[in-house]
Amino acid sequence: MKTTSFKSDGLTVLALMLALPTAWFILIAVLKYGFGIDGPFDSLAPTLESWGIKESLGWNINLLILFGPMLAFLLTIFQVLAVGFRFDKHEWVLHFTVQKKWFPLLVTAFSIGLLAILFIYMLGENCNC
Repeated sequence: MKTTSFKSDGLTVLALMLALPTAWFILIAVLKYGFGIDGPFDSLAPTLESWGIKESLGWNINLLILFGPMLAFLLTIFQVLAVGFRFDKHEWVLHFTVQKKWFPLLVTAFSIGLLAILFIYMLGENCNC
């Protein structure tokens, strides 16, 4: 049987760094629009506007906010997911195993949570209810 998995704490740290800007943006937006705490959002708004936050999706900060958690998920899922396969004459055996590596698992769960928040926001913002 052959098992394939990737192991690197550097990749996990890179994945976390890709997911943190999205988490920060969501946090300051919730503070401003949910709780009325304007300080963090208003202090960061000029920088975000210069980076293209008000523009449509293109080569600007919007790509990092949207695709950062997706790339973080892809970088970490292959560190905790071991894929085993065996090919015989009569059968193909393929099984997946989740390895207990806590830092990549937490970053994976964090990026899935961010993606879920973005998805729920997309549904709520575009709902014609």
